[in-house]
Amino acid sequence: MNSEVQNLVAAGKLASADGEKLSKLEPGTFCLHKSWGVGKVVQWDLMGDRIILDFEDKPGHGLKLSFAITSLEILPGEHLLARRLSDLEGLKNLAKTKVTELIELALKSSGSSMSLDDLERLLKPRIVTEGEYKKWWESAKKTLKTARHIVVPSKRTEPLVLRDSAEKPGGVMVQNFLAKRDLKGKLGVLALIQKDLDLFEDPGTELVPVFQDISDTVRKAWKLHLKDSLQLLLARDELIESIENASAPMGSMKVADLVCEAKPLLAENIGGLPVSQLGRMYRAFPEAFPERVWVPEILNHLTRTGGRAVAEIAVVLDANGELEVLTEFLKKSVRNRTLSADLLIWICKERKGLAQSVFSIDLGNAILDACEDDHVQGGPKRTGRLADQLSDDKTLVQEMVQDTDAESLRNFAKRLMSSSVLDELTRRSLLARVIKARPEMEALMSENAESREDNRLIVSWDSLEKKKAELDELVNVKIPHNKSEIQIAKEEGDLRENGGYKAARDQQAVLNRMKDQLEREVGLSRGTDFANVATDKIGIGTMVDFQDVTSGETETYTILGAWDGDLDKNIVSYLSEIAKVLIGKVVGDEVEIPTDDGTGRKVKVLAIRAYNTGA
Repeated sequence: MNSEVQNLVAAGKLASADGEKLSKLEPGTFCLHKSWGVGKVVQWDLMGDRIILDFEDKPGHGLKLSFAITSLEILPGEHLLARRLSDLEGLKNLAKTKVTELIELALKSSGSSMSLDDLERLLKPRIVTEGEYKKWWESAKKTLKTARHIVVPSKRTEPLVLRDSAEKPGGVMVQNFLAKRDLKGKLGVLALIQKDLDLFEDPGTELVPVFQDISDTVRKAWKLHLKDSLQLLLARDELIESIENASAPMGSMKVADLVCEAKPLLAENIGGLPVSQLGRMYRAFPEAFPERVWVPEILNHLTRTGGRAVAEIAVVLDANGELEVLTEFLKKSVRNRTLSADLLIWICKERKGLAQSVFSIDLGNAILDACEDDHVQGGPKRTGRLADQLSDDKTLVQEMVQDTDAESLRNFAKRLMSSSVLDELTRRSLLARVIKARPEMEALMSENAESREDNRLIVSWDSLEKKKAELDELVNVKIPHNKSEIQIAKEEGDLRENGGYKAARDQQAVLNRMKDQLEREVGLSRGTDFANVATDKIGIGTMVDFQDVTSGETETYTILGAWDGDLDKNIVSYLSEIAKVLIGKVVGDEVEIPTDDGTGRKVKVLAIRAYNTGA
């Protein structure tokens, strides 16, 4: 104990324990205060009950002895904070010329481990300025890649670590992996192992415990954590492939094993997987489901997964000689309008590759159908990219219409001109591309400029009244009710955290789109009772008796307005595919009508009758 302090203790002015602490705060000692930061003791004034310190921003500051004893933490002279006070210029020079030495000093001052936020607080703004820090740290990370005794985290939430120089880096990473209890933690360490594989002397041998642990962990955890389990197996296999003569221990769980066991849940749990891992997973399907059982399984994924999976599935089918199966699946799906926006976009992009045989004018109609359905049901959130693909790909439409027949081309051009989901400028641009590829279509543009009659919808009076009633309920009931819900939700406060407000606003957007669609449809409609229709040929308002040429069975179909379809009663809209084939035909004509499976069947027209006889 300092002799002067000893006198104070003897006089009863200071407790013995406090005397011991005060003796360590002799002039020249560096210390830390939680409010004023780092400081240096410059003078004692024991008679005045004070100790004088120079803090970074508060030089010559006096503290009462009792307060100093309880509030100051002594720092060693080599602590970065002490060096910051005593040799700031030296540290600035280290930041410029010896980054590794500076980071090592920071880590040693913080118990060999610290967060990146703590490092930033130590260095900024005194050693590295506020404006320069981000650029400096990016450069520092590149320099630290060669410093094997310092572990730079891949995520900001993980610590910066100073390794013991006696430890083998590879062995430390293996122990870190085995110590992790959660799958995400194991994935993080496995990524570091892959990144720093050169730190291992014999990775194929040293990593066997890691490979075994992955297999054991996945067997126990996949039912609760399927995506992470799958990702762990895929990352393991990727790592094994990068190591010469490496392999998983005998009996280890394979990707194919997990794919087979998790079949019902797989498609819903692979969102967000990297593309390389998606491809690796789908390449395991033939092993997971042998004897071509894998083919329908993988096709099922085509309609249930995101756009990134589409290309990977197609590549696997092609590599296994199943491209014809893919082609037939896509053709049927285009006809039935069951393809997702992602699949439609993929077909467009692969029109000269794997999807060449599916690329036709029917694809263009499928794209318009998807966009129009989305406009009513969910807006551009789901198919905005699809509409962009149609307009942004400068050669797509030209290639689509180049070899199509005149009638199909005319119908497609009409759809483009009347589309409610494309703005005027986009419609004109797309039609210009059609005309560039097929100049004969310019006449259609002139017809459309003179009259909108071709765009009119022929509808029954009953269906028109129903449509008007639907619009009336929307305008006078549903939209006002939605406005009321929005107002109520607003009054609940803090709109950023207000789920009710967000839901009501989303519903408002849906209702407004429905209103626009209904107003457009009602505005284009022309009501009729189908009276006095001609029966010399099939047309709107006629009943058609026809006979299946193969089976001899007879059927009767009634062709009515745009909104009158009822397949249970064999009533079809004149806009339906079957009606388009029949309209214009006369008694005795044979024609092929479409079927659900896409094969078509030949029928012979036996009789044509009026639907409304006026009786």
